[in-house]
Amino acid sequence: MPDRPFTDWHTHIYLPEHVGPVWTDRGLEMVGRKAFGEADPQTHTRTMEAAGVSRFAIVGLQIANMGMHIPNDFIGTYLHANKDRAIGIGSVDPTQPNAAGNLRVAVKEWGLHGVKISPPYQGFHPHSEEAYAVYRAAADLGIFLMFHQASVFSPNGFHEYASPSLLDKVAREFRSTKLLLAHFGKPWMNETVELMMKNRNVYADVSTLPLKTWQMYTGLRLAIEGRVTDRLVFGSDFPSFNPRSAADDFLAISELAMPLPIPRADVEDILYNRPFEIMVPS
Repeated sequence: MPDRPFTDWHTHIYLPEHVGPVWTDRGLEMVGRKAFGEADPQTHTRTMEAAGVSRFAIVGLQIANMGMHIPNDFIGTYLHANKDRAIGIGSVDPTQPNAAGNLRVAVKEWGLHGVKISPPYQGFHPHSEEAYAVYRAAADLGIFLMFHQASVFSPNGFHEYASPSLLDKVAREFRSTKLLLAHFGKPWMNETVELMMKNRNVYADVSTLPLKTWQMYTGLRLAIEGRVTDRLVFGSDFPSFNPRSAADDFLAISELAMPLPIPRADVEDILYNRPFEIMVPS
């Protein structure tokens, strides 16, 4: 159990009408909860306080082909209500008209700190011109890029666009922009670690992985051997997972009886010592 407050780098807020039928139906099929759980602002606030989360990132997502649209002003309003303890990560869908322009407006109006995009969910190649328009806007605005560059649950998703290695070109060409890969790029943690070793502007969160013991163990061993644990951050992916339970599961990785253990100090360092300033200049 966490013995002191911690930061949750990956939490969501949304209303039922924001998530669309695919997310809702697939949630019922996979975990027995509509849209993976309730995530209205009031529920989010209560959950963070009860879990001992001192600071949190609020992550939006827009996926046109799934009917998902969490408005950036919805994220921004909640960010402003929690500006002393939160950062806001909006979203645009590069496949939609004027995505880069919409990002510029949202960041300037609401002070968002990052933007989340997802080639395998939204259905675009990371090297496409529409994607590059969003990258250039993020670079101009001085915000970071968060990628769901990992497996997807939607039957209509695009795993051919999901490989973390596809982001090497982006990391090379936007050296002054930080990239944060959600879910450690699962199940391609080896690729993610190699990407991080090569590019100092690439980070990753470990959200959803504590539930997948072998993937989390393997990913952390790779990160330790690659000397990139200083760029791993903890995330729960609330409401899919409760932050306290996710933190408990994450800490428990160090208790596995394995020939190559995960040192408790490394796990605690990731959970407790990752201030927002590593991604967002103060």
